Amino acid sequence: MMRDLCIYYATTVKYGFKMELMKAFGEPISKDGIHVINHKGAEGFDVKNTSHALIFNYQRVAPGQEKLKERLQLRVNVWNKYKESGNIWMFDNDVLNGIDSHLNHNYEYDIKNSFVRVAYGDIYPGKAKYFNDKCPSDRWERMKKIKRIDLKDYNLKGEHIYICCNRGSSGYSGLGVNAAQWAIDTVDELRKHTDRPIIIRQHSSRSYIEHKSDYQRLKEYSETSKNVSIHSPLDHYPGLVGEIRKAFAVVIFTSTAGGPAIIEGKPLFITNPNCYFLPMKAGELSDIEQPNISINRQQFLNNLGYSHWRLPDLESGEYWERIKDVI
Repeated sequence: MMRDLCIYYATTVKYGFKMELMKAFGEPISKDGIHVINHKGAEGFDVKNTSHALIFNYQRVAPGQEKLKERLQLRVNVWNKYKESGNIWMFDNDVLNGIDSHLNHNYEYDIKNSFVRVAYGDIYPGKAKYFNDKCPSDRWERMKKIKRIDLKDYNLKGEHIYICCNRGSSGYSGLGVNAAQWAIDTVDELRKHTDRPIIIRQHSSRSYIEHKSDYQRLKEYSETSKNVSIHSPLDHYPGLVGEIRKAFAVVIFTSTAGGPAIIEGKPLFITNPNCYFLPMKAGELSDIEQPNISINRQQFLNNLGYSHWRLPDLESGEYWERIKDVI
């Protein structure tokens, strides 16, 4: 039974939209008579003894990692307290943020119309509870309108295979797998099944430690491999969506580049079972020339609409009303 909730504001930055999301989450719960602790300020890094908790995101600790920043260590500490009970909510990124980042809609995007994925009990898809099984289309239709998404029919007209990398070995979704090595291993496997041109797209971020070394490895690999080229911020780096539109298929580990592939009607191949897009997997890499596109994409998108929520949805209690009886 949900007795009380501690909201750990110090698990994110000290100001702005993320703080508003944290506050908005707790307000309808408090109005329902459940004790909500808005844990912030100088004492905000202590872990409270409440039945439930909210942190802004999960934090993976890599082997041998140096001391974490205080707010990241707090994520770890709170998660360790609640990982057995599962009585914890975590905000996560919008899996369709690749649409927002790479399409120019010619309008000023209102951050309060942006979406956050709300996970309960765990952060990894397949383990996390989104309370979104067999959902209707209403929230997806709303999301599609806000993002101005044009959902394309599936087509197999492209020539190349587009491999989209995660960010080095960092990020919780990467599970510590080096992106460059993953891409090289993926090409080697694909070459057993196809002769199509292959393009490896490095992650857009330049902030992670392996960015330059990964690029050098991929560049050297491409120069000694047949029909393999590289897209990198350190060199030639065309727009993501435009390249996906020209591709025959897209391959990811857990990258959100899978989102534009689904929207643009391109077969998506996934090598990590913890990927949110796993229900849209078009087969194994060995199936690259015969991808399965007879997938219930509409139901996947309907369910996606019920795992992603905006600030007004949290403030109004729409999310809480949906899940409170289950909690």
